[in-house]
Amino acid sequence: MASSPIQAVPTDVEHEKLSREELLALLRDVTEQRDNLASQYEAMTLQVDESVREIAADELDARQSEKKAEASEHRAEQEAAHAAELSSQLVEERRKRAEIADEFARFREAAKHALVEDPWGVLWRAASQIVSDWVAWARAKIPPDSAFLPWFDRAVELVKALSRLAFKGAKALFEWARPHVIDLWERLKSKMRRQ
Repeated sequence: MASSPIQAVPTDVEHEKLSREELLALLRDVTEQRDNLASQYEAMTLQVDESVREIAADELDARQSEKKAEASEHRAEQEAAHAAELSSQLVEERRKRAEIADEFARFREAAKHALVEDPWGVLWRAASQIVSDWVAWARAKIPPDSAFLPWFDRAVELVKALSRLAFKGAKALFEWARPHVIDLWERLKSKMRRQ
């Protein structure tokens, strides 16, 4: 067991036998030992306070590092989910693009082998099919509960009606102008031959 820094004071000291100088010397020794213990205690208290502050700062740093790590992990998960979503959208867009390319290839093949009795009818059907596909694609992009959807449908119907009228008008104009253009062409050819 370690010895105490305080010197053992005899308890059975007879106070009358000690002189005043001896008592003062003993009192000085005890006071000095008390002051030494008080300064050691203060130094230990300062060390403990400093250690507590360091531990608290380390704990705060650890918590902040943990929060940053969690935030980084959460951000990485969000970015991975976003990348996966974009990847699936890209795959879907590529699939749709391939479907459209196949549809055009089928149309080209059908157009090559189709007998053309009415070129205007073939042109109208081809244009109608292409425009219908575009309209269906655009309509699919509008949410079903959107207030814009009925207006979109009305606008499509209006454009269809106007297109039919324009097509009929253009066909009638062509049919009317064809004989005139042919007649004009014949006159020009005859004039060129005379010269």
